Amino acid sequence: MKVIGISLPIFTTEFEPAVKYYVALMGEPIQRKFEIPSKGITVAKIGNILVIGGSEDALIPLKQIRATFTVDSIDEYETYLRENSAIILQSTTPTPVGRNMIAKGSDGLVFEYVEIDQKI
Repeated sequence: MKVIGISLPIFTTEFEPAVKYYVALMGEPIQRKFEIPSKGITVAKIGNILVIGGSEDALIPLKQIRATFTVDSIDEYETYLRENSAIILQSTTPTPVGRNMIAKGSDGLVFEYVEIDQKI
């Protein structure tokens, strides 16, 4: 069980301008870009930034996320979090890049956990 990356989410209703801004700011290209139509959002990973775009309504449930942890085993993290008084706000769900889960820790902070499909 290991965190292999941490990303800061940036929420915006102006996705393309935000992506352009963060590509220039970070000095890095887009590493990954995908849509999650069921949630009405588009995501671009630029360095350690996740630009998450959508309507205000689509972004409301996500804005409480403080950071995204990329992990080696989301199943192990789910077990660990449950055993340590975390509340699973969104159970493990398939995404275009693997699987994710959102949990609120015993400290009250909300984090997203993502396991990337190694084939990507």
